Amino acid sequence: MRKQLALSTIVLLSSTVSAQAQEFALGCGGTPLLFPKQTLSTNIENLDITADYSEVSNGNYLLRGNAAVNSAEYYLSADEINLQKASKISSASGHVKFQDKRIMLTGNKAVMKKQGDKKYTVFEQAKYHYPESKVNGQAQKIVNDGTKQTFDSVTYSLCPVGNTDWVMKANKVTLDQKTNLGVAENVTVEFMGVPIFYSPYHEWVLKGRSSGFLAPSFASYNESDVNKNKGYQIRIPYYFNIAPNRDFLLTLNQASTRGRVIEGKYRQLVSVLNRGRIEIEGHYLDKDKISKEKRWLIDAELDLSLNTNTELNIVSNRVSDKDYFKEIAHSGTSKDLLQSSVNLSYENKKTNINTSIFAENEQLVNNGKAEYTRAPKIFINKKVIGLGNREVNFSILSTKFKHQDASKETGTRTHAQAEFTRDITTNAYSLQPRFNISKTKYSMDSVPNQNRSIYSFGVDSKLFFERDINLFGKSVTQTLTPRLAYNYTQGKDQSALQKFDSEAINFSYENLFSGKKFTGIDRIGKTNDIALGLESDFIDNDTGATYLSLKIAQLRYLSDTKLDEAGNLVAQEKDYSNIAATADLTLDKFTFNNELEYDSDSKEVAKHHSALSYILSPRKFISLTHSDDGEQRTVGVYGAYPVTQKVHLFTGINRSLTNSITNRKTAGIAYESCCYAIRIARFKQHLNDGSYDTVTKFELVLKGLASSDSSLAERLKEEIPNYLANLDK
Repeated sequence: MRKQLALSTIVLLSSTVSAQAQEFALGCGGTPLLFPKQTLSTNIENLDITADYSEVSNGNYLLRGNAAVNSAEYYLSADEINLQKASKISSASGHVKFQDKRIMLTGNKAVMKKQGDKKYTVFEQAKYHYPESKVNGQAQKIVNDGTKQTFDSVTYSLCPVGNTDWVMKANKVTLDQKTNLGVAENVTVEFMGVPIFYSPYHEWVLKGRSSGFLAPSFASYNESDVNKNKGYQIRIPYYFNIAPNRDFLLTLNQASTRGRVIEGKYRQLVSVLNRGRIEIEGHYLDKDKISKEKRWLIDAELDLSLNTNTELNIVSNRVSDKDYFKEIAHSGTSKDLLQSSVNLSYENKKTNINTSIFAENEQLVNNGKAEYTRAPKIFINKKVIGLGNREVNFSILSTKFKHQDASKETGTRTHAQAEFTRDITTNAYSLQPRFNISKTKYSMDSVPNQNRSIYSFGVDSKLFFERDINLFGKSVTQTLTPRLAYNYTQGKDQSALQKFDSEAINFSYENLFSGKKFTGIDRIGKTNDIALGLESDFIDNDTGATYLSLKIAQLRYLSDTKLDEAGNLVAQEKDYSNIAATADLTLDKFTFNNELEYDSDSKEVAKHHSALSYILSPRKFISLTHSDDGEQRTVGVYGAYPVTQKVHLFTGINRSLTNSITNRKTAGIAYESCCYAIRIARFKQHLNDGSYDTVTKFELVLKGLASSDSSLAERLKEEIPNYLANLDK
C-alpha cells in the first residue's frame, strides 16, 4: 500500500514517475514517529499476546485492556482486540496502533481479514507514517481489498509528523491495480495553510508515466536598454504522456512586457536497433507588445542508428531574430551564433573503416560575427593494425568552406595523409615513434588553386619511477616520470594558402609534446624541437587519491626559422619556448589548481589560470579564480555561506580586469526547513552588444513532491562552480 500511495500523491501535482517512495530523502534527522517503534517478534509460528483481561472460546481470543499482539510480521495494540481463528478475522478498537516492516498506523478501529493469498484491511480515523520514506498523513477510512485501495478524506505530506507546512488533500483516492489506474477527487495542495493548487479530478497510471500539470515557475526580468521596463514572467507547464516512447511538454509562458509565449517540446525514442531519439522544441509569440512582431524559436535534433554501423545526427537551431535570447528567453545563453548541422557517420570495427559526411550553416545572434561553415565535410579513414602495436592510419578529408561575408575567400580543401605509429610500453618505460606524410589541395572559387605536400616524424618517450614517502602525515607513493620527445616537420611557405580554421595553439604541457603549432590543417608549422618534461604525482596508498600532481616542460628549438599565422617562414626569436607548468593540490577541503606559461627571457608569467577553493559543504565554500590569456585578464569570486542553520547566501562574480566589465554576476538567498525550501537568485549577464540581461528567479520546493523551477538549480551550477545545494534533500 505504501508504494501506491506515495506514487499517487506525487503524480497528482508533479507527474514525477516513481514507484519508490523510499527514494525521497530529507535532510532532517530524528524525525518523530506516530508512536515508539516496537520490536517485532522473532517467533515465526506463534503470536505473542498480552492483555489485562483475556477470554478464549473455541480458538477465538478476546483481549481487553492494554491488549497487544506481536508477531514476526506485525505489531497490533488497542483497548480491545478480537482474534477469530476460523474466519481469520482480526478486529481492534480504541487507540489502535499497527506496525509492520514498512508502515505505522493509528486509528479508532481496524479490521483485518485473510482469504487465501489476499488480505482485506479497513482502518478508520487513521493516521499513517512510513518511517523510511517520511511519508505521512491521515484518512477518514483506508480500505484495501487486496487489489484496490481507497482513501477517504486523505492527506499526504513529507513534512515531519505533526508538521503541516505543506500538505496535499483529496476527498477520495482510489488505486486499482487491475486497471493500473489511480483516481483522485477534489485535490488541493496547501502551503502554510494557503491553497496553491487545485484539481477537481485527476487520473493517472500507477505504473509508468502519466499526464498532468507540472509545478509553475515565476521570474522577473529587466528589459533591454531600449526599454527600461521591468517585467514579470510565469510559466505553467502541462505534461502529455502520449506513449511509452513519446511525450510532449506544453508550457504557457506569460511575459508581462512582451505577451504570451506558447512553448512546446516533443520527445520520442525511435526503436531502430533500440537506439534513436527525436527532440523538437518550439516557442511562438504571435505579437510582441514592444516590437509588434512575431517572435519564435525552433530547436530540433534527430539521433538515429540506421544500422549497427551507421549513425545519423541532424540538428536545427533557429530563432526569429538575433535578440530573441536576451529579450524573450532570458536563459543566460552567451551564444554568438546558432549552428544547424547534418552528420552521417559509418564505423566498421571489423574492417577498421570510418567515414562521415558533415554539413552546417549558422545564424548570428547577440551581435555575433560570422565564421566559416563547412558545407559539406567528407572524411574517410582506414586503420591497419600490425604486430607489436604497429598501426597505420590512412585518411582523406575534403571540406567545402562557405562564408556569409562575400568578401571572404571560399573554396574546397582536400587533405590526405598517412600516419605510422607504434606504442612500446613496459613497466619501466614507454616509447611512441610516429611518421606522418600528407598532401593538401586547395580548389578556390576566386583565387588560384594551391597545393602543399609535407611530412613529419617524431618520438615521445617516458621513464617510470616511484617510491614510498610520508607526506602531510600520510603514507603515499611518489611517481616520477621524466619525459623526452623529438618532433620534426619540414618547413614550407604557406602564405598563399587560405586560412579557414587554423589558429596558433597555446603552450600547454601536452601541446609541447604534440609537435603541433596550429589548430586545424591550413597551417602546419615548421618544427625541429626537443621537448623535455617532468611529471610527479603523490598518491595515497590507502585511498588511491592523488594529493599533489606536478608537471613542467619546455621546448628547445633546433631551427632558426618558424611559420607564423600568415603562413610565412620567419626568424625564430629565441632558442627556447615558454615554460609550461601545472600544479594541482588537494588536501581534504582545500584544492589549488594552477596552469601557467613562464617567459624565461622576460622573467614574467605570460599566461596563467589559477583556482583556489575551500569547500566545507555545498552551502559553505569559497572559490577564487584568476586568468590571463595574454589578451584578457579576468577574476572570479564564488561562494556560499550559511547565515543560520536554515538560511544560506550564495554568489558568483566574474569580472574582466582588462576593460573593467563585470561579465556575470549572480547572487541569491535560500531558506530551508525540514519539509520545504525557498530560493531566490538574481542573474546579470553582460552581452556582446554592451547591454545586460538581468533576470530574477524564484523557486519553491515542497520536499519530496515538486520544485516550482527545477531549471534554476542547473543554471546555478553553471554560474557558481561548486554550488551543488540540493534543496530537496
